[in-house]
Amino acid sequence: MIASCAVCHGGSGEGNEARSAPRLAGLDADYIERQLDLFATGKRGTARDDTFGPQMYVIAQSLQPADRKAASGHYASTEVPSSPLTLDQTLAGQRGKQAYETCATCHGENGMGNPDIGAPRIAGQADWYLLASLEAYHSGARGYDDEDVPGQQMRMALDGVDRSEFKAIAAYVASLGRDD
Repeated sequence: MIASCAVCHGGSGEGNEARSAPRLAGLDADYIERQLDLFATGKRGTARDDTFGPQMYVIAQSLQPADRKAASGHYASTEVPSSPLTLDQTLAGQRGKQAYETCATCHGENGMGNPDIGAPRIAGQADWYLLASLEAYHSGARGYDDEDVPGQQMRMALDGVDRSEFKAIAAYVASLGRDD
Protein backbone atom coordinates (compact mmCIF):
# COMPACT_ATOMS: atom_id res chain seq x y z
CA MET A 1 0.00 0.00 0.00
CA ILE A 2 2.84 2.45 0.79
CA ALA A 3 4.35 1.55 -2.59
CA SER A 4 1.19 2.77 -4.31
CA CYS A 5 1.37 6.07 -2.38
CA ALA A 6 5.02 6.43 -3.36
CA VAL A 7 4.13 6.42 -7.06
CA CYS A 8 2.90 10.00 -6.67
CA HIS A 9 4.17 11.20 -3.29
CA GLY A 10 7.70 9.77 -3.65
CA GLY A 11 9.53 7.00 -1.88
CA SER A 12 10.20 9.17 1.17
CA GLY A 13 6.94 11.09 1.01
CA GLU A 14 8.81 14.08 -0.39
CA GLY A 15 6.07 15.01 -2.88
CA ASN A 16 6.10 15.41 -6.65
CA GLU A 17 4.97 18.59 -8.38
CA ALA A 18 4.57 16.84 -11.75
CA ARG A 19 1.88 14.65 -10.15
CA SER A 20 0.40 17.46 -8.00
CA ALA A 21 1.32 15.34 -4.98
CA PRO A 22 2.33 17.22 -1.81
CA ARG A 23 4.98 16.22 0.68
CA LEU A 24 3.47 13.87 3.28
CA ALA A 25 6.62 13.22 5.32
CA GLY A 26 6.39 14.71 8.79
CA LEU A 27 2.71 15.63 8.68
CA ASP A 28 0.68 14.70 11.75
CA ALA A 29 -0.77 11.16 11.42
CA ASP A 30 -4.25 12.27 12.50
CA TYR A 31 -4.21 15.02 9.87
CA ILE A 32 -3.19 12.64 7.08
CA GLU A 33 -5.78 10.08 8.15
CA ARG A 34 -8.51 12.75 8.32
CA GLN A 35 -7.63 13.93 4.80
CA LEU A 36 -7.71 10.36 3.47
CA ASP A 37 -11.09 9.83 5.15
CA LEU A 38 -12.40 13.07 3.61
CA PHE A 39 -11.21 11.91 0.19
CA ALA A 40 -12.69 8.41 0.67
CA THR A 41 -16.11 9.82 1.56
CA GLY A 42 -16.12 12.45 -1.20
CA LYS A 43 -15.97 15.36 1.23
CA ARG A 44 -12.71 16.32 -0.45
CA GLY A 45 -11.63 15.80 -4.05
CA THR A 46 -15.08 15.98 -5.63
CA ALA A 47 -15.59 19.73 -6.09
CA ARG A 48 -16.10 20.76 -9.70
CA ASP A 49 -13.10 23.10 -9.71
CA ASP A 50 -10.72 20.77 -7.84
CA THR A 51 -7.87 20.12 -10.27
CA PHE A 52 -5.78 17.72 -8.19
CA GLY A 53 -8.22 16.10 -5.75
CA PRO A 54 -10.22 13.73 -7.96
CA GLN A 55 -7.35 11.28 -8.32
CA MET A 56 -7.03 11.03 -4.51
CA TYR A 57 -10.79 10.57 -4.21
CA VAL A 58 -10.54 7.40 -6.30
CA ILE A 59 -7.39 6.15 -4.57
CA ALA A 60 -8.67 6.78 -1.03
CA GLN A 61 -11.88 4.89 -1.80
CA SER A 62 -9.78 1.83 -2.60
CA LEU A 63 -8.09 1.90 0.82
CA GLN A 64 -9.58 0.26 3.88
CA PRO A 65 -9.65 2.38 7.07
CA ALA A 66 -6.79 0.29 8.50
CA ASP A 67 -4.72 1.00 5.36
CA ARG A 68 -5.39 4.73 5.64
CA LYS A 69 -4.31 4.62 9.29
CA ALA A 70 -1.14 2.64 8.45
CA ALA A 71 -0.16 5.02 5.64
CA SER A 72 -0.77 8.00 7.92
CA GLY A 73 1.46 6.57 10.63
CA HIS A 74 4.18 5.70 8.13
CA TYR A 75 4.40 9.19 6.65
CA ALA A 76 4.09 10.93 10.02
CA SER A 77 7.17 9.05 11.21
CA THR A 78 9.18 9.69 8.04
CA GLU A 79 11.98 12.27 8.15
CA VAL A 80 10.97 15.54 6.56
CA PRO A 81 13.00 16.33 3.43
CA SER A 82 13.38 19.90 2.17
CA SER A 83 11.07 20.72 -0.71
CA PRO A 84 12.52 22.54 -3.73
CA LEU A 85 11.73 26.25 -3.87
CA THR A 86 10.00 27.30 -7.09
CA LEU A 87 8.58 30.74 -6.27
CA ASP A 88 10.48 34.03 -6.18
CA GLN A 89 12.14 33.88 -2.75
CA THR A 90 12.30 37.67 -2.43
CA LEU A 91 8.59 37.33 -1.60
CA ALA A 92 9.49 35.24 1.46
CA GLY A 93 10.99 38.23 3.29
CA GLN A 94 9.11 40.83 5.29
CA ARG A 95 6.16 40.84 2.87
CA GLY A 96 5.66 37.09 3.24
CA LYS A 97 6.14 37.18 7.00
CA GLN A 98 3.60 39.97 7.38
CA ALA A 99 1.07 38.28 5.08
CA TYR A 100 1.51 35.04 7.08
CA GLU A 101 0.40 36.66 10.36
CA THR A 102 -3.23 35.59 9.82
CA CYS A 103 -2.09 32.02 9.15
CA ALA A 104 0.04 31.93 12.30
CA THR A 105 -3.10 32.03 14.43
CA CYS A 106 -3.71 28.36 13.60
CA HIS A 107 -0.52 27.06 12.00
CA GLY A 108 1.82 28.70 14.53
CA GLU A 109 4.47 31.35 14.19
CA ASN A 110 6.92 28.74 12.89
CA GLY A 111 4.38 26.88 10.71
CA MET A 112 4.59 23.68 12.75
CA GLY A 113 0.79 23.44 13.02
CA ASN A 114 -1.59 22.69 15.85
CA PRO A 115 -3.01 19.14 15.81
CA ASP A 116 -5.52 20.05 18.54
CA ILE A 117 -7.43 22.22 16.07
CA GLY A 118 -6.64 20.25 12.91
CA ALA A 119 -4.10 22.76 11.57
CA PRO A 120 -1.30 20.81 9.86
CA ARG A 121 2.41 21.51 9.80
CA ILE A 122 2.99 23.66 6.74
CA ALA A 123 6.58 24.76 7.41
CA GLY A 124 8.79 23.70 4.53
CA GLN A 125 5.94 22.32 2.43
CA ALA A 126 6.47 22.83 -1.30
CA ASP A 127 5.65 26.39 -2.29
CA TRP A 128 3.82 25.27 -5.46
CA TYR A 129 1.52 23.10 -3.32
CA LEU A 130 0.94 25.82 -0.72
CA LEU A 131 -0.02 28.25 -3.48
CA ALA A 132 -2.32 25.69 -5.14
CA SER A 133 -3.95 24.97 -1.76
CA LEU A 134 -4.55 28.64 -1.02
CA GLU A 135 -6.12 29.05 -4.47
CA ALA A 136 -8.25 25.91 -3.97
CA TYR A 137 -9.59 27.12 -0.61
CA HIS A 138 -10.21 30.58 -2.05
CA SER A 139 -12.14 29.19 -5.04
CA GLY A 140 -14.16 26.75 -2.94
CA ALA A 141 -12.55 23.64 -4.44
CA ARG A 142 -11.38 22.76 -0.91
CA GLY A 143 -13.23 23.18 2.36
CA TYR A 144 -16.59 22.95 0.59
CA ASP A 145 -18.16 20.19 2.68
CA ASP A 146 -19.87 21.11 5.96
CA GLU A 147 -18.28 18.09 7.66
CA ASP A 148 -14.77 19.31 6.81
CA VAL A 149 -14.64 21.74 9.73
CA PRO A 150 -10.92 22.58 9.46
CA GLY A 151 -11.38 23.11 5.71
CA GLN A 152 -14.33 25.41 6.37
CA GLN A 153 -12.22 27.32 8.92
CA MET A 154 -9.43 27.67 6.37
CA ARG A 155 -11.82 29.07 3.78
CA MET A 156 -13.15 31.59 6.30
CA ALA A 157 -9.64 32.58 7.38
CA LEU A 158 -8.75 33.35 3.76
CA ASP A 159 -11.66 35.77 3.51
CA GLY A 160 -9.45 38.28 5.31
CA VAL A 161 -6.38 37.72 3.12
CA ASP A 162 -5.76 39.63 -0.09
CA ARG A 163 -5.35 37.07 -2.91
CA SER A 164 -2.40 39.07 -4.23
CA GLU A 165 -0.50 37.95 -1.11
CA PHE A 166 -0.89 34.20 -1.73
CA LYS A 167 2.49 33.87 -3.49
CA ALA A 168 4.24 35.75 -0.68
CA ILE A 169 2.60 33.51 1.93
CA ALA A 170 3.53 30.35 0.01
CA ALA A 171 7.14 31.50 -0.45
CA TYR A 172 7.47 32.43 3.23
CA VAL A 173 5.96 29.19 4.56
CA ALA A 174 8.12 27.09 2.23
CA SER A 175 11.19 28.86 3.67
CA LEU A 176 10.29 28.04 7.29
CA GLY A 177 12.18 25.26 9.04
CA ARG A 178 14.68 24.71 6.23
CA ASP A 179 18.22 23.77 7.14
CA ASP A 180 19.75 24.30 3.71
